[in-house]
Amino acid sequence: MLQTMKILNPASIVAAFGESAALSPHPQASDSTDSTTTISSLFSSDEDAADASRLDHDNNLREYFSAANVERMDKIAADENERLNLNLGMPVDLTVFTRRDVAPTGVVQKVLRPPVRTLLRILDSLLAYIESPIFRFWSNRVPLRLRQKLTFLAWGMYLPIHKTLVGRRTGLHRDVSLECHALTSIMYWGRLFPVTVKRMRFSLSQLHVWHPPDQYPQWTLTGHSLETDAVLNKPRNGNRYGIRGHLHEVHHRMKLKRTPTGFRNSTKDASIEDMVVTGQFVQHSSLPSQKVIFWIFGGAFLGGDSKGNLGIAEKMGMLCTNRDKNNRCYDDMRDVFIPDYRLVPEHHLDDAVHDIALAYEYLIYERHIQPDDISLVGVSSGGGLVVLLLQALAKARREFEETSNENDENYCESSSRVVPMPAGGVLMGPFVDYTEPKGSMKEYIKHDLIVNQSVYDEGIPYLEKVLGSHENRVKASPVFGSFEGLPPLCICVSKHEVVFDQAMLLAKRAKEQGVDVTVGVWKYM
Repeated sequence: MLQTMKILNPASIVAAFGESAALSPHPQASDSTDSTTTISSLFSSDEDAADASRLDHDNNLREYFSAANVERMDKIAADENERLNLNLGMPVDLTVFTRRDVAPTGVVQKVLRPPVRTLLRILDSLLAYIESPIFRFWSNRVPLRLRQKLTFLAWGMYLPIHKTLVGRRTGLHRDVSLECHALTSIMYWGRLFPVTVKRMRFSLSQLHVWHPPDQYPQWTLTGHSLETDAVLNKPRNGNRYGIRGHLHEVHHRMKLKRTPTGFRNSTKDASIEDMVVTGQFVQHSSLPSQKVIFWIFGGAFLGGDSKGNLGIAEKMGMLCTNRDKNNRCYDDMRDVFIPDYRLVPEHHLDDAVHDIALAYEYLIYERHIQPDDISLVGVSSGGGLVVLLLQALAKARREFEETSNENDENYCESSSRVVPMPAGGVLMGPFVDYTEPKGSMKEYIKHDLIVNQSVYDEGIPYLEKVLGSHENRVKASPVFGSFEGLPPLCICVSKHEVVFDQAMLLAKRAKEQGVDVTVGVWKYM
């Protein structure tokens, strides 16, 4: 039985990768026992599931996509919505005025719907007219540090006002923090306007604004590590980029590609442009750390960038230290590499997988970092890319072992061309199912702060456009792939986010195929 824990620190899991007994499952929390029940009946719990035949796999898929099961998943998610405080606690869903698939109820809604929709359309047109110069001015003319200070100044003024006037009435549940209630009150209104790719990319590029250095974790260093102690004294360029460490902007052309991915199985299948690795490498101390985080940003494959993730990724690297009982660090923080990858719709999903695989090889063969010292961390669609990369590495290893002979004189040389596995992967809210939305992906858009109705309406058609048929989307979805030979996985997900069902399905299938899986589930996020 897949064990689930209620409270889990992703940084502590990353810090534990490579250590003995690093990922021993935690006891199942008493109020989280239903976290796996929504999907557990779909796949066999037999310990030999990894050896199941292709026929069994196809039968399981047919059952999973059957109309009865989809209806069941939708009902479970819809019933959960009934227990939540939706629409800021208002008695009416305001998307009734903007979405054609939400039918108005009552005479008032039917009368108000046309003029409200017209008003919102006019406001959206005005916003579309002025947003480009506003985006450019804010991103290019306003210094990052000033953007960070202005953002936190505005938040500091807004939060006490919200606490006084509104309190705990707008979030999904009264138990969530005041900050969550206040954030919900702000982000709810985005679902009433179209979230275009342009708006999505701008928003994700500003993530760094919310992670200034003065909001970083504080702790006491023991002096055990000279490299860690030197972090505040060495010359660094981090102030220019809003981080504490030193930033290396990576632009490196690789000569060889070792991991087959998509339609690029070897170097000859890639163009010169395809072989260039770009991204941001954050170094905390005067010397590079032994262990490194390979951070893959999210954005539904439509948005996101490496610079926008600098702050949050650096924080993760700083948190991934081992500490004593007095909260003092006794080993190094982890450097972080944030690679760029190509986005949809300008490119294909295979382009993103290729870029991530090449960036992983760059760490090993150009920076000479041991694979066991690399931990993959992926957010949302970045979590999907983590799994796709691991599956590509495992497949290449299996194919080599099936076709090679240990007695061959060239065996060792050929073996060295197979890229080794990293220490493990941390998946935060992983987006891993690219088939038709169902269950939590279909129902939780009513309250998810990030993937709301407007993001759903914009993003889902791109999956159909890029991946094509249902069969192609099943093949592209890492949740339906093979997990044989994968390293330990840590999955962090909210019970009330759109990817909950697919994250739990991923955990179930990986566990059945012998992967060491740890799952952390939170509510109301």
